[in-house]
Amino acid sequence: MVDNIKRTAYRFRYVLLVILTICYSIQYLDRVKTNILMPFISKSIGMNTVEIGIGAALMLLFYGPSQMITGWICDKIGSRKVMIFSILSWSVLTYLMGDMHFVGEYYLRMALFGILVGTEFIPSVRLIVRYFPPLQRARAESIVSWAWIITPAWAPILSTYMFKSLNSDWRAVFHVLAFFGIIPLILVLTTVFDRPEKNKFVGKEEAIESYEEEIEQGLIAKADIESGNVDLIENKAKARDIPLSKIIKTPGFIPLTFVYIAAQLAYWGVMTWSAMYLTQVFNFNVMKMGVWASIYFIGGAVGSFGSGWVSDRILNGRRRPMIILCFLLMIPFIIILATLQKGVSPYVLLLTLTGAGIFSNMVWGPAISLPADMFPVEVYGKAMGFVNCFAYMFAAASPYVMGWLIITNPVTKNVNYFWAWIWVAFTAIIGVVAAFKLVDRKNEETLVQKETIA
Repeated sequence: MVDNIKRTAYRFRYVLLVILTICYSIQYLDRVKTNILMPFISKSIGMNTVEIGIGAALMLLFYGPSQMITGWICDKIGSRKVMIFSILSWSVLTYLMGDMHFVGEYYLRMALFGILVGTEFIPSVRLIVRYFPPLQRARAESIVSWAWIITPAWAPILSTYMFKSLNSDWRAVFHVLAFFGIIPLILVLTTVFDRPEKNKFVGKEEAIESYEEEIEQGLIAKADIESGNVDLIENKAKARDIPLSKIIKTPGFIPLTFVYIAAQLAYWGVMTWSAMYLTQVFNFNVMKMGVWASIYFIGGAVGSFGSGWVSDRILNGRRRPMIILCFLLMIPFIIILATLQKGVSPYVLLLTLTGAGIFSNMVWGPAISLPADMFPVEVYGKAMGFVNCFAYMFAAASPYVMGWLIITNPVTKNVNYFWAWIWVAFTAIIGVVAAFKLVDRKNEETLVQKETIA
């Protein structure tokens, strides 16, 4: 920790964290509302469960490579410009979704969405690792993860309410929500800048805290920040570039990629099919389904932040233990979820959904922070982009596989999700195996960092 800094309660980075979470949440609303309204969309344009799964898989398949390209671009030109492009793309594509009439249009829209809106994640989390000192990053990243955890908690309620208010017209819901993009666009244009020393809302003391790691390693001096020598800081930062080939060879990096693959396989399986599961197995109406679908994600918000807090404060920056615990504890809850049938006690369903939500989302804060522990911030986009690229390409299989594993009785028309949920439990086993291979880098100099300093 950097010494001799004036400590105050206020830091702009906390405001930035709220802004990034709001921006990401609004963009993430599109994916949630699409899944929530899918029973009505599929009926309107004539899609079966396999075709729904193919569309979701297409989005993820293109979303993955977009992440790698986005990471490289962010490291080259900064996160702010990429975020602006992402918001504009989201707004246009959301509006066009309302004009969809055929299955082929659904496929095309999902592929385009994957390519263009794959630009949202990397700039957000990259800004966090630049503005936050190391032992606050897991908590900060866990709050950003609320964008894809809490949004599915409130978005079903908003989506179903709007659907009812707009005369059960799902197209009108997309047209109205497209204009929500104005909010994140204004916030980014007025408050978000790539580096803390360039941000007029950030004091010099806070900027020094943001560069705590670099100052301790002797890469940047406190005097550079205090004097406002922005060009010198940027030149020193550019000198820390690391080729992707060396990043990939760093011990623990490939296991981290598999951890993220497992996490995304589980997440997108749940995201795609949870609304249909509650509707088809328990015969919930649209409003009741929206409320119950939110329970899993409320639990996820608690689990994500709790895991990040423990990783930062109690484990002093160690990420591996919480990631292992995440996958181990989610397995029994997912298996119980697989066995539940219509008529089960609502308390059992509540406990199961909450537990599954808590433990399956504990991975995010520690896992997103780990590349920043392993590598300089200046190549975080490249490293995280690689991880996310392969995670999403593999995750594309999850909605499709679950679509095939959902069994409908041709006589009774009852729908069985048992093997679909067993698939999710299997992805957690992959996560456990990969997590045991991780290498905690907190409070150590990695091989890459040593070579950079030398």
